Amino acid sequence: MTQVGHDVNLTVTQDGSNNSVRSMTLTGGRATVSGRDKTLTLNQTGDNNKIGTWSSGSDQTITITSTGNANTAKADNHGDRNTQTLTQTGNNHIAHVEIGNGGDNDNTQTVAQYGDSQYAYVEANGDSNVMTTWQGGNADSSFIRTMTTGDSNNINLRQGKKLDGTVDNNDSGGYEAYVTISGSNNDIDTSQVNSGGTSSDHHMAHIVTGDSNTLSHLQYADKKKQGFIEITGDDNSVTLEQRNSSNHFADIVLTGDDHTVTGVQRGGAYAHNFTVDLTNGGGAYNLSTIQNSNTAQTYNLT
Repeated sequence: MTQVGHDVNLTVTQDGSNNSVRSMTLTGGRATVSGRDKTLTLNQTGDNNKIGTWSSGSDQTITITSTGNANTAKADNHGDRNTQTLTQTGNNHIAHVEIGNGGDNDNTQTVAQYGDSQYAYVEANGDSNVMTTWQGGNADSSFIRTMTTGDSNNINLRQGKKLDGTVDNNDSGGYEAYVTISGSNNDIDTSQVNSGGTSSDHHMAHIVTGDSNTLSHLQYADKKKQGFIEITGDDNSVTLEQRNSSNHFADIVLTGDDHTVTGVQRGGAYAHNFTVDLTNGGGAYNLSTIQNSNTAQTYNLT
Protein backbone atom coordinates (compact mmCIF):
# COMPACT_ATOMS: atom_id res chain seq x y z
CA MET A 1 0.00 0.00 0.00
CA THR A 2 1.33 3.45 -1.00
CA GLN A 3 -0.88 6.53 -0.57
CA VAL A 4 0.29 9.96 -1.78
CA GLY A 5 -1.76 13.16 -1.80
CA HIS A 6 -3.97 15.28 0.43
CA ASP A 7 -7.44 15.09 2.00
CA VAL A 8 -7.72 11.29 2.07
CA ASN A 9 -9.82 9.07 4.36
CA LEU A 10 -8.69 5.43 4.16
CA THR A 11 -9.73 2.39 6.22
CA VAL A 12 -8.15 -1.07 5.97
CA THR A 13 -9.71 -3.98 7.87
CA GLN A 14 -8.15 -7.44 8.11
CA ASP A 15 -10.30 -9.97 9.89
CA GLY A 16 -8.71 -13.31 10.76
CA SER A 17 -5.84 -15.49 9.53
CA ASN A 18 -2.36 -14.28 8.60
CA ASN A 19 -3.02 -10.49 8.39
CA SER A 20 -0.09 -8.01 7.68
CA VAL A 21 0.14 -4.45 6.15
CA ARG A 22 3.94 -3.61 5.97
CA SER A 23 6.70 -2.07 5.79
CA MET A 24 9.24 -0.86 8.46
CA THR A 25 9.84 -3.77 7.63
CA LEU A 26 7.60 -6.61 8.53
CA THR A 27 8.73 -7.72 5.91
CA GLY A 28 8.57 -6.27 2.44
CA GLY A 29 7.98 -2.77 1.15
CA ARG A 30 5.21 -0.14 0.85
CA ALA A 31 2.63 0.80 3.52
CA THR A 32 3.71 4.43 2.99
CA VAL A 33 1.36 7.35 3.55
CA SER A 34 2.34 10.93 2.73
CA GLY A 35 0.48 14.22 2.44
CA ARG A 36 -1.59 16.46 4.70
CA ASP A 37 -5.12 16.16 6.08
CA LYS A 38 -5.24 12.37 6.01
CA THR A 39 -7.22 9.92 8.12
CA LEU A 40 -5.81 6.38 8.10
CA THR A 41 -7.45 3.55 10.06
CA LEU A 42 -5.92 0.06 10.20
CA ASN A 43 -7.87 -2.72 11.94
CA GLN A 44 -6.72 -6.29 12.52
CA THR A 45 -8.82 -8.88 14.35
CA GLY A 46 -7.48 -12.31 15.16
CA ASP A 47 -4.54 -14.50 14.16
CA ASN A 48 -0.98 -13.50 13.23
CA ASN A 49 -1.44 -9.69 12.77
CA LYS A 50 1.75 -7.47 12.32
CA ILE A 51 1.16 -4.01 10.52
CA GLY A 52 4.23 -1.66 10.16
CA THR A 53 3.70 1.70 8.42
CA TRP A 54 5.59 4.93 7.70
CA SER A 55 3.79 8.24 7.22
CA SER A 56 4.70 11.87 6.66
CA GLY A 57 2.72 15.09 6.42
CA SER A 58 0.73 17.34 8.71
CA ASP A 59 -2.76 17.22 10.23
CA GLN A 60 -2.96 13.45 9.96
CA THR A 61 -4.99 11.05 12.11
CA ILE A 62 -3.62 7.52 12.20
CA THR A 63 -5.39 4.78 14.17
CA ILE A 64 -4.02 1.25 14.46
CA THR A 65 -5.97 -1.47 16.27
CA SER A 66 -4.94 -5.10 16.76
CA THR A 67 -7.29 -7.42 18.62
CA GLY A 68 -6.13 -10.90 19.52
CA ASN A 69 -3.28 -13.30 18.69
CA ALA A 70 0.33 -12.60 17.71
CA ASN A 71 0.13 -8.78 17.15
CA THR A 72 3.48 -6.83 16.69
CA ALA A 73 2.92 -3.35 15.02
CA LYS A 74 5.38 -0.63 14.06
CA ALA A 75 4.43 2.94 13.20
CA ASP A 76 6.63 5.93 12.32
CA ASN A 77 5.01 9.32 11.71
CA HIS A 78 6.69 12.59 10.68
CA GLY A 79 5.01 16.00 10.58
CA ASP A 80 3.13 18.55 12.67
CA ARG A 81 -0.25 18.42 14.41
CA ASN A 82 -0.65 14.69 13.84
CA THR A 83 -2.51 12.21 16.05
CA GLN A 84 -1.29 8.62 16.15
CA THR A 85 -3.08 5.99 18.26
CA LEU A 86 -2.09 2.35 18.66
CA THR A 87 -4.21 -0.13 20.62
CA GLN A 88 -3.30 -3.79 21.11
CA THR A 89 -5.71 -6.06 22.96
CA GLY A 90 -4.81 -9.60 23.89
CA ASN A 91 -2.00 -12.05 23.16
CA ASN A 92 1.66 -11.46 22.33
CA HIS A 93 1.84 -7.68 21.54
CA ILE A 94 5.25 -5.89 21.09
CA ALA A 95 4.95 -2.43 19.28
CA HIS A 96 7.58 0.07 18.17
CA VAL A 97 6.02 3.51 17.75
CA GLU A 98 7.67 6.82 16.80
CA ILE A 99 6.39 10.30 16.08
CA GLY A 100 8.34 13.36 14.93
CA ASN A 101 11.72 13.75 13.31
CA GLY A 102 13.19 16.73 15.15
CA GLY A 103 11.37 19.99 14.49
CA ASP A 104 8.01 18.21 14.27
CA ASN A 105 5.67 19.79 16.81
CA ASP A 106 2.19 19.65 18.37
CA ASN A 107 1.68 15.92 17.86
CA THR A 108 -0.35 13.52 20.00
CA GLN A 109 0.61 9.87 20.37
CA THR A 110 -1.20 7.23 22.43
CA VAL A 111 -0.14 3.60 22.92
CA ALA A 112 -2.32 1.17 24.89
CA GLN A 113 -1.67 -2.53 25.47
CA TYR A 114 -4.24 -4.72 27.24
CA GLY A 115 -3.59 -8.20 28.62
CA ASP A 116 -1.00 -10.84 27.69
CA SER A 117 2.69 -10.41 26.85
CA GLN A 118 3.07 -6.65 26.10
CA TYR A 119 6.32 -4.62 25.53
CA ALA A 120 6.38 -1.15 24.04
CA TYR A 121 9.09 1.12 22.65
CA VAL A 122 7.77 4.68 22.26
CA GLU A 123 9.78 7.59 20.83
CA ALA A 124 9.01 11.27 20.21
CA ASN A 125 11.16 13.99 18.62
CA GLY A 126 9.99 17.58 18.67
CA ASP A 127 8.27 20.16 20.87
CA SER A 128 4.84 20.53 22.46
CA ASN A 129 3.85 16.91 21.94
CA VAL A 130 1.48 14.86 24.11
CA MET A 131 2.62 11.27 24.71
CA THR A 132 0.53 8.69 26.57
CA THR A 133 1.50 5.05 27.11
CA TRP A 134 -0.58 2.53 29.08
CA GLN A 135 -0.14 -1.16 29.89
CA GLY A 136 -2.46 -3.30 31.98
CA GLY A 137 -5.66 -5.30 31.83
CA ASN A 138 -4.81 -8.55 33.60
CA ALA A 139 -1.17 -8.52 32.51
CA ASP A 140 1.33 -10.68 34.39
CA SER A 141 4.29 -8.47 33.48
CA SER A 142 4.86 -5.27 31.52
CA PHE A 143 7.88 -3.52 29.97
CA ILE A 144 8.07 0.00 28.52
CA ARG A 145 10.97 2.03 27.14
CA THR A 146 10.28 5.63 26.09
CA MET A 147 12.63 8.23 24.60
CA THR A 148 11.67 11.87 24.11
CA THR A 149 13.79 14.68 22.62
CA GLY A 150 12.39 18.20 22.68
CA ASP A 151 10.84 20.89 24.86
CA SER A 152 7.42 21.48 26.44
CA ASN A 153 6.25 17.92 25.97
CA ASN A 154 3.63 16.23 28.13
CA ILE A 155 4.56 12.59 28.85
CA ASN A 156 2.21 10.23 30.68
CA LEU A 157 3.30 6.63 31.28
CA ARG A 158 1.11 4.24 33.26
CA GLN A 159 1.42 0.57 34.11
CA GLY A 160 -1.65 -0.81 35.84
CA LYS A 161 -3.52 2.49 36.16
CA LYS A 162 -5.98 3.19 33.35
CA LEU A 163 -5.81 6.26 31.15
CA ASP A 164 -8.74 7.77 33.05
CA GLY A 165 -6.84 7.32 36.34
CA THR A 166 -8.84 4.39 37.68
CA VAL A 167 -7.50 0.95 38.65
CA ASP A 168 -9.47 -2.15 37.64
CA ASN A 169 -7.84 -4.59 40.12
CA ASN A 170 -6.88 -6.99 37.33
CA ASP A 171 -3.12 -6.48 37.16
CA SER A 172 -0.66 -8.71 38.96
CA GLY A 173 2.31 -6.38 38.45
CA GLY A 174 5.88 -7.24 37.49
CA TYR A 175 6.30 -3.82 35.90
CA GLU A 176 9.48 -2.42 34.37
CA ALA A 177 9.85 1.03 32.80
CA TYR A 178 12.77 3.09 31.46
CA VAL A 179 12.20 6.74 30.56
CA THR A 180 14.77 8.99 28.83
CA ILE A 181 14.07 12.70 28.31
CA SER A 182 16.32 15.27 26.63
CA GLY A 183 14.93 18.80 26.68
CA SER A 184 13.43 21.48 28.91
CA ASN A 185 10.02 22.44 30.31
CA ASN A 186 8.70 18.90 29.96
CA ASP A 187 5.97 17.50 32.22
CA ILE A 188 6.56 13.80 32.99
CA ASP A 189 3.97 11.76 34.92
CA THR A 190 4.75 8.06 35.49
CA SER A 191 3.09 5.41 37.64
CA GLN A 192 3.21 1.67 38.39
CA VAL A 193 0.13 0.36 40.18
CA ASN A 194 -0.53 -3.25 41.19
CA SER A 195 -3.95 -4.01 42.66
CA GLY A 196 -4.60 -7.51 41.38
CA GLY A 197 -3.79 -9.34 44.61
CA THR A 198 -0.60 -10.99 43.34
CA SER A 199 2.70 -9.60 44.63
CA SER A 200 5.24 -8.60 41.99
CA ASP A 201 8.25 -6.31 41.99
CA HIS A 202 8.24 -2.93 40.25
CA HIS A 203 11.28 -1.23 38.70
CA MET A 204 11.26 2.24 37.14
CA ALA A 205 14.15 4.46 36.01
CA HIS A 206 14.29 8.00 34.59
CA ILE A 207 17.19 9.82 32.92
CA VAL A 208 16.44 13.50 32.26
CA THR A 209 18.75 16.07 30.68
CA GLY A 210 17.52 19.67 30.59
CA ASP A 211 16.08 22.52 32.65
CA SER A 212 12.74 23.27 34.31
CA ASN A 213 11.32 19.79 33.90
CA THR A 214 8.64 18.42 36.26
CA LEU A 215 8.78 14.70 37.06
CA SER A 216 6.32 12.61 39.08
CA HIS A 217 7.32 9.00 39.85
CA LEU A 218 4.70 6.86 41.65
CA GLN A 219 4.95 3.17 42.60
CA TYR A 220 2.59 1.20 44.76
CA ALA A 221 2.09 -2.55 45.25
CA ASP A 222 2.55 -5.21 47.90
CA LYS A 223 6.09 -6.17 47.03
CA LYS A 224 9.50 -4.61 46.39
CA LYS A 225 9.69 -1.30 44.57
CA GLN A 226 12.84 0.18 43.04
CA GLY A 227 12.95 3.74 41.75
CA PHE A 228 15.88 5.49 40.04
CA ILE A 229 16.03 9.10 38.85
CA GLU A 230 19.04 10.82 37.28
CA ILE A 231 18.73 14.48 36.23
CA THR A 232 21.28 16.87 34.72
CA GLY A 233 20.24 20.53 34.44
CA ASP A 234 18.76 23.34 36.53
CA ASP A 235 15.39 24.21 38.10
CA ASN A 236 13.95 20.72 37.88
CA SER A 237 11.16 19.49 40.18
CA VAL A 238 11.07 15.82 41.22
CA THR A 239 8.50 13.88 43.24
CA LEU A 240 9.13 10.19 43.98
CA GLU A 241 6.53 8.29 45.99
CA GLN A 242 6.50 4.59 46.93
CA ARG A 243 3.56 3.14 48.87
CA ASN A 244 2.15 -0.06 50.37
CA SER A 245 3.86 -3.07 51.92
CA SER A 246 7.33 -4.54 51.35
CA ASN A 247 10.77 -2.99 50.82
CA HIS A 248 11.18 0.37 49.09
CA PHE A 249 14.38 1.55 47.42
CA ALA A 250 14.88 4.99 45.84
CA ASP A 251 18.00 6.57 44.38
CA ILE A 252 17.93 10.15 43.05
CA VAL A 253 20.98 11.79 41.45
CA LEU A 254 20.81 15.47 40.48
CA THR A 255 23.48 17.63 38.86
CA GLY A 256 22.71 21.35 38.66
CA ASP A 257 21.17 24.19 40.67
CA ASP A 258 17.78 25.16 42.07
CA HIS A 259 16.15 21.73 42.18
CA THR A 260 13.08 20.80 44.22
CA VAL A 261 12.99 17.18 45.43
CA THR A 262 10.17 15.45 47.32
CA GLY A 263 10.55 11.83 48.40
CA VAL A 264 7.87 9.74 50.14
CA GLN A 265 8.11 6.10 51.26
CA ARG A 266 5.15 4.65 53.15
CA GLY A 267 3.98 1.26 54.27
CA GLY A 268 4.20 -1.52 56.82
CA ALA A 269 6.97 -3.23 58.73
CA TYR A 270 9.49 -3.21 55.89
CA ALA A 271 12.82 -1.57 55.07
CA HIS A 272 12.89 1.80 53.36
CA ASN A 273 16.05 3.08 51.69
CA PHE A 274 16.25 6.58 50.21
CA THR A 275 19.41 8.07 48.68
CA VAL A 276 19.83 11.56 47.23
CA ASP A 277 23.05 12.71 45.54
CA LEU A 278 23.15 16.44 44.77
CA THR A 279 25.92 18.14 42.83
CA ASN A 280 25.52 21.87 42.34
CA GLY A 281 27.46 25.05 41.70
CA GLY A 282 26.16 26.87 44.76
CA GLY A 283 22.56 27.39 43.70
CA ALA A 284 19.78 26.72 46.18
CA TYR A 285 17.69 23.57 46.30
CA ASN A 286 14.68 22.31 48.27
CA LEU A 287 14.58 18.79 49.67
CA SER A 288 11.73 17.10 51.55
CA THR A 289 11.56 13.41 52.47
CA ILE A 290 9.19 11.19 54.48
CA GLN A 291 9.75 7.56 55.49
CA ASN A 292 6.90 5.80 57.29
CA SER A 293 7.78 2.26 58.40
CA ASN A 294 7.92 0.21 61.59
CA THR A 295 11.38 -1.15 60.83
CA ALA A 296 14.60 -0.07 59.14
CA GLN A 297 14.65 3.35 57.55
CA THR A 298 17.83 4.42 55.78
CA TYR A 299 18.39 7.89 54.39
CA ASN A 300 21.53 9.18 52.66
CA LEU A 301 22.28 12.69 51.39
CA THR A 302 25.53 13.43 49.57
